[in-house]
Amino acid sequence: MKKIILSFEGSNFAEETLEFARQLNALSPVFLAAAFLPEVDYARFSSLSGGIVAPGIALAANNEDDTIQKNSARIREFCITHNIKFAIHTDRFDFALSAIRKETRFSDLLVLSGRHFFENIDADQPNAYMKEILHTTECPILMVPEKPVLPDHLILAYDGTQSSIHAIRQFTYLFPEFSDTPATLVYINDKNDEPLPDESFIEELVSHHFKDLRLLKLKMGPKDFAHTWVADKINPWLITGAYGRSDLSLLFSKSFITTLIKENKIPVFVAHI
Repeated sequence: MKKIILSFEGSNFAEETLEFARQLNALSPVFLAAAFLPEVDYARFSSLSGGIVAPGIALAANNEDDTIQKNSARIREFCITHNIKFAIHTDRFDFALSAIRKETRFSDLLVLSGRHFFENIDADQPNAYMKEILHTTECPILMVPEKPVLPDHLILAYDGTQSSIHAIRQFTYLFPEFSDTPATLVYINDKNDEPLPDESFIEELVSHHFKDLRLLKLKMGPKDFAHTWVADKINPWLITGAYGRSDLSLLFSKSFITTLIKENKIPVFVAHI
């Protein structure tokens, strides 16, 4: 049984993450932990203001207590209705990002809304908070669109690096339920016709996890790949390694992952070492 963390920030209640947890639970039972985070980063605000908390900030904290109680009741009712095992963490945190990191240290998967994560601070995703979490989380992340669905096709981002292989391996460990789902291991390079790195090794590893596996080399740029090849797939999920790291420069660049998150159309699974 997977332990899945859902984060809720202040008044933001991302219905899509709960709906996604319901779908996963119907496929294979999960344990859901809901963590409530401050809408305002109180620790950072206090340090910037010399330790003086403005009345408006204190009022926001009181309002958040009421919101947490209401949202906790909604989550409890949802989980009971759909027979999902759950826990609700209502401790007040002063620093949102450190709270999420601690939660992920003791979890299998963090599910985030690709559109609504701390949108009160910056609605243009991926905002600074999401970028930080993508770099520092201690368990894999699955970012879901507003209408998440289970995959009809898996896209395994591969460039021969430890990071890309780690992400694929983590996905197979977490989601053995998708072993029958068609999967394409993709290597792209728009500069030359390089061979797929360590082809026999990666095929030997991944073919034992996916019954319907295809290895594919594409000579195109990441932007073309996103708007043509990926767009043609029905209900795809993308599995990729570290966000914005140089070791993924040959395959899915930071700008490419940013575009997918910004467009908020498909689930993106990210795991880093």
